[in-house]
Amino acid sequence: MKKITSFVFLLITVNSFSWGNRGHAMVAQVAFSYLDENTKKYVLSYLDGMTIEEAANWMDDIKGDKNLDHMRAYHYANFPKGTKAADREGSNIVHVLNNTIIELGAKDQLTREEIKTRILFLFHLIGDLHQPLHVGYSTDKGGNTVQLNYRNQGTNLHSLWDSGIISSLNITLADCLNSQIYTSEELKSIRAVNVVSWSQESRELLGQVYDYGHPKVKDKYAEESATIIKRQLQKAGIRLAAVLQLFFKE
Repeated sequence: MKKITSFVFLLITVNSFSWGNRGHAMVAQVAFSYLDENTKKYVLSYLDGMTIEEAANWMDDIKGDKNLDHMRAYHYANFPKGTKAADREGSNIVHVLNNTIIELGAKDQLTREEIKTRILFLFHLIGDLHQPLHVGYSTDKGGNTVQLNYRNQGTNLHSLWDSGIISSLNITLADCLNSQIYTSEELKSIRAVNVVSWSQESRELLGQVYDYGHPKVKDKYAEESATIIKRQLQKAGIRLAAVLQLFFKE
């Protein structure tokens, strides 16, 4: 079984962040609202005292550790405009997530620490994958070079979607949990584990993401974007729960 450490690293020059502490925490909280008690306990037993909120943010928290710099590219995958998401070899979010899921399918071959690391990958990267700019365009580094002004403060498109709108419009866990009511059939479809499909679904939102109209962002754009963000955080949590249940339901 090929391990994460054996990936061929891609040279991608982007300073990519993610949903931010609050967004990632809500993904984990949504996920745990969909899990049974036994699965929760089993997952927590591998986290060695970490809270689910800490687990969800671990991959951002370690960005200052030079020994783990190779993980920076795990957070995103850029594709040319007009193309679809795909699983391409290397250190990108789609490939890392797919490999993580494959490896957990044979977790009896992993050490306890390796299982913990892969759980941490799941907590964070499933969240990242549902932020559309994490599967964005290389030409603007996933929106990082798109300079904007929101509420009289300078920002960029990526940062606005990661945390700016969540913070300014005070998006809460309740907002995410109630953002969309799904039928049992719809939930079954959402829970189907398909990383490439999830990636493409996020990519299909990029048209709305880039429809900010002017470098000075209007409140209407932020409000419409907030609706998408809440739904994406909810879906990320539902899908994180589905993957955790696949491997840790007793």
